[in-house]
Amino acid sequence: MFFPKMIDRLALYDLHRKRSKNKHFSAFSLDTTARDQFYKSNIADVSIRLNESRKHYRIGTFSYQSLIPSGDRVNDTLKGEVFFNKNDTDKPNVIFVHGWRMDSYDRIKKIFHHRVMNDLGWNMYYFPLPYHIEREPDYSLYSGELMISANLDRTVESTRQAVVDLRGLIHWIKENKTGPVVIVGVSLGGWITNLMATLESQIDVMVSIFYANRLSYSIWNTIPGQFIREELEQHGVTYKDVVRYWNITDPSQATPKINKENILLISAKHDQYIHLEDADDLWESWGKPERYLYNCGHAGIVLCRRKLALDTLSFIRQKLILR
Repeated sequence: MFFPKMIDRLALYDLHRKRSKNKHFSAFSLDTTARDQFYKSNIADVSIRLNESRKHYRIGTFSYQSLIPSGDRVNDTLKGEVFFNKNDTDKPNVIFVHGWRMDSYDRIKKIFHHRVMNDLGWNMYYFPLPYHIEREPDYSLYSGELMISANLDRTVESTRQAVVDLRGLIHWIKENKTGPVVIVGVSLGGWITNLMATLESQIDVMVSIFYANRLSYSIWNTIPGQFIREELEQHGVTYKDVVRYWNITDPSQATPKINKENILLISAKHDQYIHLEDADDLWESWGKPERYLYNCGHAGIVLCRRKLALDTLSFIRQKLILR
């Protein structure tokens, strides 16, 4: 137990070497009562540009304008990576959703990419979350700074933007491809993936890795959120306030719209980024779908790559066979 926690602590020390210099606080003012309407989505107007050929794949980018504009031109233009099998008839379509502050897809690719490409031949999409990677504005200090912050409204709106835009991509895939849709989220991407499961019935299989459940819990009780919590407290915001303001972003407040048998949750026992207590709340509220507990911390994303890949891809293959 000591070593996984120590590794996470060292990683968190490095994480906080770069933190927001500007204050972000803005009071909460949104009307979020109608959940289904709040996250309502349409098919995205996706443009595909394939400019490379490798093995059995055509490689390029997908892009479209956000269905929930934030007013920031860079953030509102989605551009992700796509890998299509040249013989793409009925191939599964796997969407990967990255974690908070990731500035590339490299960590996810190191887990899954070559195994999927070499052994399975599935289509792959790497989806950029709001204010991350190529959606990061020039004035942002680091990737993802503006997605999760003490700006209470923008944090909820960014969550909404992520969910609605991701649903728009799924609707496009269902309209233009014949294979099933699989979504795999890691860390913050796992939290977004969990929200997706409560809203989008067109997902065939879902895997959520080292996920958060309640964003308010993570900001208030874990080390990654400590500076955001400090800023909120400086403006008189309490934990009860944040729970209420961000309730609509809590996946455990709703049941999945996809078959529970097609959900896999993976958590780390000694995670210092996302507490197991919070992950447990989601698992229990959803009726205890399939879950794996790893004897590691959040750094298991790097240290347990092989196990993550084998467990995740084995689960997906099994569920796709049973469809």
